[in-house]
Amino acid sequence: MIGFSLSMEAKVVLAARVKDGSSNKPVLAVEIKNRAIVLPVVRKDGRKFVLPVDGKEQNVIVYFLARYPENGKRVSRSLGLDPGAAYTQYLQIEQDFARKRAGLLSLVPEKTVPRPPTSLQAAAVKFNQDVTAQGLKKASIRGYMDAVHAFVMSCRKDSIEDVDRDDMLAYVRWLRANLQKRKFGDQNHTIRTRLRNVGTFLNHFGKVNPLPTKSWPKGTRRNPDRYSLGIVNQMLKVANENEKDLIQFFLNTGFRDEEGAYAYYSDINFKAGTINVHEKPEYGWSTKNHAQRAQDIVLSKAFLKRMKARRDRNGSSKLIFPSSVGKPDMHLVRILQTVAEKAKIEGRVTLHKMRRTFGSLVSKQFGLEQARLWLGHADIATTQRYIAADEMVSEYSKKQVNTMFEALGD
Repeated sequence: MIGFSLSMEAKVVLAARVKDGSSNKPVLAVEIKNRAIVLPVVRKDGRKFVLPVDGKEQNVIVYFLARYPENGKRVSRSLGLDPGAAYTQYLQIEQDFARKRAGLLSLVPEKTVPRPPTSLQAAAVKFNQDVTAQGLKKASIRGYMDAVHAFVMSCRKDSIEDVDRDDMLAYVRWLRANLQKRKFGDQNHTIRTRLRNVGTFLNHFGKVNPLPTKSWPKGTRRNPDRYSLGIVNQMLKVANENEKDLIQFFLNTGFRDEEGAYAYYSDINFKAGTINVHEKPEYGWSTKNHAQRAQDIVLSKAFLKRMKARRDRNGSSKLIFPSSVGKPDMHLVRILQTVAEKAKIEGRVTLHKMRRTFGSLVSKQFGLEQARLWLGHADIATTQRYIAADEMVSEYSKKQVNTMFEALGD
């Protein structure tokens, strides 16, 4: 895979505009294999770019485009964000381009009747159908559609083609007035997530978000939060056996909330002492990006013993954490919240903090790359941002700080 060249080549080039965290949005050539676009799109330096999922802001494809010379100028034509539709349009443009170079008439009339405008309501329905067909997780689809429905409600324009900067700013004002304020969390962060999701919606129909990222409300960047081992021990001290099972499970596996809810005892290889995440089609549940961990997570003997005891104690359920009716328990965090209340733990209580604790422990013991593999991150930069920075509270750091200032007087 090579980066996109800006040279004027006498051919049609299929490319993708991507977001890499820089101020500009570079364009990369797209590889085609077996009559389809190859994903992810890979840059020369090995950096991978995927379709936007779960509100991801960086390392994502903004839209596909075709580039070709025409009358001495380079023409760029947006093909939208759907890989299948983009590839079909690319083939049509390529065929027409070849005919023109051979002196033949274009298959596409030079003057075409403009397409009727696409209503926002119709676009929202089509977008919902398309993201559902892509097999995205229910939570991802819900996040997209919550943002899109609110945008359609706040926008005074009838068609998606007419959406402009003022409409996006009106959407921000609508969100500020209507978003429920939570005890923990940053409203600007929520607004940015909604804007990203609406941007994906607009890109799906070949329209660039008219409100650039630099004009979005600035979110508060917080240090990654985790539980210290002291707090974990404080919770374990007051927890019953079932609650201890939950705490130890998320602390020993680093699983995401849903991965734990859909975990089977069969996901644990008791003989090898490892675990991995697997899809559960019988529940209509898939892993993130339809991928399990690239490497099995190694488990401690003590944890394996606890899981065997739980399996023997709970009988016939395949699920490690079934609900009262035998289905995946989607409210496992409430168990942790109950324990935290008994242990008098203040602040926001989440299972995700256990995942960060796991990542921090693995990183310290085995290094950042091993933490990336066991957390299931595609990009190590995600792992770096993810793991809590707590080195300055160590006893060694305290001694070093005392040494730094010992020459100063009172």
